[in-house]
Amino acid sequence: MKRIVNAVLVKRLRTEKGWSQEELAIASALSTRTVQRIESDGSGSVNSVKSIASALEVDMHNLETKPRTQLIGVRWGYGGLAAGVACATIAILAEWFYGGGSAYEAGISLGLVGLIAGLSSAFVGWASSRY
Repeated sequence: MKRIVNAVLVKRLRTEKGWSQEELAIASALSTRTVQRIESDGSGSVNSVKSIASALEVDMHNLETKPRTQLIGVRWGYGGLAAGVACATIAILAEWFYGGGSAYEAGISLGLVGLIAGLSSAFVGWASSRY
């Protein structure tokens, strides 16, 4: 099974260690051609990516183009968006059924609550991908 990795990151980590592709190949017990392919195409087998990650002293998932933490951030962002839409919809429907104020004011009020929830969720998602 092939894994898609961030080829630029692999090359950067290798050069930070002062290694050539041949030296990374030796450290990871892979062929030089495999290291070259991973750095140029950004794809390799699970075992190759594990070996390179181990040699570079990083977690294998950090070499992927979309680490799981970024996906968590995206989910938080969509969750915040859904909460904002739900709050605004509930406010408008409540005003429509029960009256007492304008639907516009209720929509704005709870829409702002939804906006704050969305921004908070986006921040949590962003922070989870950074730390």
